[in-house]
Amino acid sequence: MSHEEAELRKFVCLSTLLLLLLAALPAMAESAKCNAIPWGEPLTAVEQIQYSHTADGIRYYKVTKVEACGISKIEDTRVTYGFRENRLYTTIVEIDKAKDVQKVVSLLVDEYGLPDTKKDSGWDVYRWENDKLKIKLKSQYTTDRIKIGMYYKPLMPK
Repeated sequence: MSHEEAELRKFVCLSTLLLLLLAALPAMAESAKCNAIPWGEPLTAVEQIQYSHTADGIRYYKVTKVEACGISKIEDTRVTYGFRENRLYTTIVEIDKAKDVQKVVSLLVDEYGLPDTKKDSGWDVYRWENDKLKIKLKSQYTTDRIKIGMYYKPLMPK
């Protein structure tokens, strides 16, 4: 693919993303009503999870039931929660064979603004950061896979 074709493709993707964002605003307002688990919530307050593994001091639990809201309304998702110091530190969302990457990204753009973007080893990488959260979304065009990691900054290792 030539440089011009790559730039044109990037322009078309960004234009499509912005159009989808405008078209999806009413649906996103509805999805904001989801009862998400608050960041820093103690492990004992979370239901319907199953221990998976521990890595780097973080205990990971698979969610056994996902409420259909936000990204889960758009795509079939696998959700894993990570607890540090027995408090919710990270949420990992994985989507195989994503139907529409732009819709998933547009939900995050609506909530957190425009991301920093780059390409890394065949993945498109989007990053957002605010006072409380670091978010990284990786999408792979060739396999239609999406991985989203959200990290609660007050519990990050110093």
